[in-house]
Amino acid sequence: MKNFSLLILVIVLIYSCNRADDSQDIIPTDSIIFGEIYGACVGDCRNLYLLTAQGVYGDANSNTIYGDWENTTFQNQSLAMDQFDLAKPLLQIPDILLSYEFEIGSQIISDFDYFINLRINGTSKTFVFDELKEDIPLEIKNYINNFIAINSQLKK
Repeated sequence: MKNFSLLILVIVLIYSCNRADDSQDIIPTDSIIFGEIYGACVGDCRNLYLLTAQGVYGDANSNTIYGDWENTTFQNQSLAMDQFDLAKPLLQIPDILLSYEFEIGSQIISDFDYFINLRINGTSKTFVFDELKEDIPLEIKNYINNFIAINSQLKK
């Protein structure tokens, strides 16, 4: 009986242990990956951020398969609080953006694009563009213009 109790205790301890880095490569359900991706480059072809309710994180500059931007790895340490405060308004996503079925912008320059991947309430949506189209709804246009301004300030 003593051995059986010891065995149960060991099993419970093993299953209750959690490796510290288990969640570092997992992107939270409600998150936004945003920034810039570059088409005419070799190596790290992106400057992306991960925004969650807990913080904003820079990309880890690890090798990611070109075009697989949604699976970028991010730094474990969040950026400074003032940068998080700057990016936080992007968490207020207009409902129309999640349901919008059309392109929000054009890709006219081959070496630079803005990138946004929204993961909110089980819905995932990705937008890649250089310039905004003129005929998109005003609510989307305002959100994207705010994103562009925030992205520019985070790069400084």
